[in-house]
Formats: sequence, C-alpha cells, structure tokens
Amino acid sequence: MGKEHTRVKHHLIRVASIVVLCTVVVLLLEGFSLFQRPENMLYDSRMVRTAPSHRPSDEIAVILLDQDSLDWAQQEFGWSWPWPRSAYGDIVSYFNQGGAASVAFDVLFTEPSVYGPQDDEAFAQACADYGRVVQTVYFDTIQGNASHWNESFPEPPLKNEKNPDNFSTAGDSATTENLLFPIDSIAASAAVLGNITGSSDWDKVIRRAKAYRSFQSYLVPTLGVSSFFAAGEEGPDPALEPVEGRLLRFQPSLESYVPYSAGQILQSYYAILSGQEPLLESEMFQDMYVFFGFYAPGLFDICTTPVSTVYPGVGVHITQLDNYLQDSFLNPVSFPMKITLVVVLALLGAIPLSLGEILGLHKLNVLISVASVVISALLFVLLSYVAFNGGFVLPMMPPLVALLLSFFSAMLVSYRQEGRQRRYLKSAFRHYLSPAVIDTLIAHPESLVLGGERRHISIFFSDVQGFTSISEGLSPEELTSLLNDYLSQMTDILLESGGTIDKYEGDAIIAFWSAPVELPDHGRRAVEAMIRCQEKLSELRPELEQRAGRPFYMRVGINTGDAVVGNMGSSSRFDYTMLGDSVNLAARLEGLNKQFGTYSMCSAASKEEAQEFGTELCFRELARVAVVGKKEAVTVFEPMTATEYAGRKAILEAFSQALQLFYHGKFQESLVAFSAIQNDDAPAAHYVAKCQELLENPPDMSRWEGVWVATSK
Repeated sequence: MGKEHTRVKHHLIRVASIVVLCTVVVLLLEGFSLFQRPENMLYDSRMVRTAPSHRPSDEIAVILLDQDSLDWAQQEFGWSWPWPRSAYGDIVSYFNQGGAASVAFDVLFTEPSVYGPQDDEAFAQACADYGRVVQTVYFDTIQGNASHWNESFPEPPLKNEKNPDNFSTAGDSATTENLLFPIDSIAASAAVLGNITGSSDWDKVIRRAKAYRSFQSYLVPTLGVSSFFAAGEEGPDPALEPVEGRLLRFQPSLESYVPYSAGQILQSYYAILSGQEPLLESEMFQDMYVFFGFYAPGLFDICTTPVSTVYPGVGVHITQLDNYLQDSFLNPVSFPMKITLVVVLALLGAIPLSLGEILGLHKLNVLISVASVVISALLFVLLSYVAFNGGFVLPMMPPLVALLLSFFSAMLVSYRQEGRQRRYLKSAFRHYLSPAVIDTLIAHPESLVLGGERRHISIFFSDVQGFTSISEGLSPEELTSLLNDYLSQMTDILLESGGTIDKYEGDAIIAFWSAPVELPDHGRRAVEAMIRCQEKLSELRPELEQRAGRPFYMRVGINTGDAVVGNMGSSSRFDYTMLGDSVNLAARLEGLNKQFGTYSMCSAASKEEAQEFGTELCFRELARVAVVGKKEAVTVFEPMTATEYAGRKAILEAFSQALQLFYHGKFQESLVAFSAIQNDDAPAAHYVAKCQELLENPPDMSRWEGVWVATSK
C-alpha cells in the first residue's frame, strides 16, 4: 500500500511539474507574440462561422452606388462618371422627406465638382436643409489639406479632456498629422464630420475599431459613431471605450443588410416629385441610420476583414454602428482567465498518461491518452466557438499549445522512464502524425497559413488570339498536345527570366516577377520576357498554325505596381497568387491590344522601370487610355527591340507625330497623318477609324484630353 501511495505521489509531482513548466513556457511564448498569426487565423475562422447566426440591426439602411445605378443614370440622364453632386443632394432630400435618423456618406468630396460650383452648392444646400448629414474627414500626414479645424465647419461633438491620450496612437496627434477635409461648402453643410481613417492589426486585417480619434482638443468620432451625433443622440462615453478599440462582430457580407441601390432611391425620389408611385416609399426609412457608399467595380475602397479579403470599407463603419445598436461587440477574456485556461488544458494534456500508468493500462495507455488529448482539444475548440458566438473571445493557441506541450512533455518523460511505453507511444504516433507534415511545420510554419504581403511587382497576362475557334476545330487530344507544346515554350522563357507562374487558365498565362524572391529589375525582366515570348512564337508559328489550322498569335499585357502577394484560398487548400488594382490593369492591357491591332502592350510604369536598368528596349507610345473599371487614364506603350525600332523608324516617327495631333484634338490633321501609314501599321489604321468617329461625333473640346476610352475588357 505504501509503495502504491509513493507511486501515485510520484506521478502527481510529475504532472504538477509538467503543468507549471508548460504554463511558464506558453506564457513566455505568448509574451513574445509568437502565437499572434495563428491566433488571428483562429479568430477569423470563428468570425466566419458564427457570423450567420447574428442578424443585422433593423435600424440601419445601406445605399450603394453600384454598376446598375451607373448604367441607369447613363441611360436616363446621360451621366458619365463622376455623377453630378446634385444627385447626392436629391438622395439626401429623399431621406429628409422620409424622416431618416441620419445619412452618412463614406465618400471624400475633397475636390470641387466637375459640373461647376452650383453643383456643389446644390448638394450642400440639401445637406443643410436636412441637418443630419455626416461627411467624412481623413487623417493623412501627406495629403491632408488642413492642420487645424476650420471654424466654419461643424465642431466635433466631444472635447479631448477626460482622456487626452485614450485615442492616440503613434502619429495620431495634431502635431504629426493633418486632416483631409471635404471642400468648404460641403463640410460646412454637414451636421457632423466623421473620421474614416482605418486601423488594422499587424496583418492588415481590420478586427476592431475605435470610437474616436484625437485631434488637438477634439475627439473626432468615426463615421459609424457620427451617425448618433447627427441624429441628435449621445455617442459612446469616451471614458468607457478601450484604448485599443472594440472588437467588431461582422456580418457574413455587406449583402446581409440587403442594400438598396442609389438608382432605386433616385428613381423613387423623382417619381415622388412627379406625383407617381415610387419604387420605395421614403417613409420606410423613418428613424433609420442610412449609410451611402460606392460599390461599382473600380470605385469602392476595399479592406481585409475576418470575413473577407475584399470587404467594402463602408461595411466597417456600418458594422461598428450595428455593434453599438445591438451591444454585440466581442469581449476578450481577462488575463487571469487566460492563465486559468492554460493551466486547465496543460492538466488535461499531462494527466492521461500518468493516470493510465497508475491504472496499469500499459499497451492501451498511449492510444487512450492520444484520444483523450484529441477529445480535450475538440471540446475546447467547441467551447471557444460557443463562447465567441456569445460575445466572449477565448484565446485558443496558448491553451491548445499548453495541451500539446504538456502531453508531449509527459510522453517524453514516459519514454525515458518506460521503454515499453515508449514503443507503444511511437507506434501510436505513426497512426496520427505524418513525419513529412511535422518536418514542414517545424521548418516553415509561416508557409502553411493564409495571408499575403504588399509587394512591388511586374505582372504578365497573355492570351492566344481566337483560341476558341482553334479549339473547336481540333480533337481533345490534338488540342491538349498543341496547348502543352505552346505553354511549355512560353513557360521556359518566363521561368528563365526569373518570373513566377501564377496560373494557367486554358490558353492564358498569368505570371509575375519580384515575388516570392525580390528582383530589383523586375520591370526589365518582364518586358524582355514578353519580347522573347513573341520572338519564340514567331519561330513556332508555321508549325503551330499547321497544327491549329488557323493563325496563331498571342496578345500580352504587362503592368508594374503594388499588389498583395501570398497564400490565398481556403484554410485547407490555397495558392500562391496575387491581388490588386495593378493586377487588374495588366489583365485589361492584354485585352486592350485588340483595340489597337497590337500583340504586346505595357504600362508607363513598366516602361519606366525597364529603362531604369539600362535596357536596350524601345517603346512606341500607343495611347492615353481609360480602361474598363478605371477612372483615370493610363499611358500605354508597345515594346520592341532596338533592331525592330530601327527597321520601322520612319513609320513609328510618323505615328508619333500623328498621335500628338490627336492628343491636341486636331482630328482632321491626325486623320490625314494616320491615313498615310495605315497600310503599314495596324495601330494607325485603328486611329483612322477613331478620328473619323470623332469628326462625325465631336467631343466637348473644353474637356478633351486625348483619352481613348476602352469599350471592352
């Protein structure tokens, strides 16, 4: 009996030692923020899975200027982008008539209207008449247009007196940052100016939001909180707000709020004015907090949230207000509770082995212990999801690591003390853990998680002209063989130049340079690879055309700029790929070749970076183009070798002179100049047609900037 008591006491001391040691180690690892990345992933996973169980507030209405609205306005009124601001004034008047609590615009009206001062005044007057409109300000050191609060603007509703540092972060004070205000008339007509400056965690994901931001002697409320003040209500008490902000509970998407389109609102307002039946009665928005934002491709700002990597920015402000209305913010547990969870899970990891040894289970000891740890982990994960759904955020990584660490520690001790049990454990592990997976986790744990980083890269998009027609004339086997041979040759060139193949989409190739390995001369590499691919295709063309039964040409578009590059997809399957406006522009340039009869095209950014590294390449300026989905025009070029340029020098110089005439709106003179070379130059032939079109339908020359508006992607 005494021996048995001693044995039990020995096991209890061993368990206690393991638990204390593992708790200390885990807390140290936590202190060095080593769990932050996986903890964020687990947090985001819980948000995604629990979001559908929470209904959005019925007091919020979302109005989006989407593509349908743009199409309707173009058809009904001939409005191009941007819309006249009087249209926004009509939207405000509609909600004024309906008695909405407030209207918040997630739009920066920092420039005067292109339709003239009266357009801004019409919008400002509608806002002033309503008296409950929230306009935006943005904290920006570089582009801010004011270092102080204009006395003619509505003063922020709260002073920064109780906790002057409560809402300040690095670079948050008035001495280091300016504010970007709307134009004076619009700012002065607002009831409140709300801050839309975002703040994200270190991984660029927005999970929390502050109610106020400090500026001089003011506390500037966020756009969501400003809706309270605009409606004449009290906002959250600054003294009760956490310094780091509150954790937001997101809806699955902005669609959860069943948004209305700006076109529907305007149609309803104009119907009311004309005495007709509106699509939407304005009274249905009575006492509702209304948010207005852009949602058309290329217009709205996007951010990364736990529920989406492309979440509309206005959705963050809506979410914050929703959380205040429903008191649905998430609350992290206290530090003592975190320690308690770590200790309990460490106990659950260390006890099973010792208990099995005490009970003499022997061969079944390891299997039962592993099963016990797995069940403990699953139950804790389930508990964390239940708590998350109820509004409490339990830390997952520290307790789970404590569970596994204590289990493996107990197993190691057991191996050293019990040879038989060591063999049992080793046998059991082969059934549960893959050695390859373990090695990968140890060597590169960061490579197994979702996420990306902003990189400056060059992007390549290519497509085979008329590939659909080619594929229709070949058998599946012939098509596969043809495509594989073509893609192999192009891929070899791209890889030799240091490029990374993103993906193949049928006959299309998508690639980029300077990720994952940084290449300072990626612009040069990309343009030279484009030319080498075209040269190689010229060599292969006779054979490929014989096999395809049709002409075989490739169109290529290249752009250089910032993009998010990294592992993207689901938690179980993801690809190393890229996202961003720069990527979209490269894709547009590939298709834009069709409108100029060219096969190679690059942006000005790619041209400049290629020439920066002393390349012998030459470039022919093709046009200033407004591509589909982009407001601002981009200048595009056709790259070529110095030899090719010398051989076509006379035609290219004539084209350049004709292009300058076109830029200056001298369509008749440019038509004559382009006509002289159209038989020898495809872009010139396309400009002949464009000049004839402009002569028949002259544009407004007061606004002419020589921009070729792309008609398709």
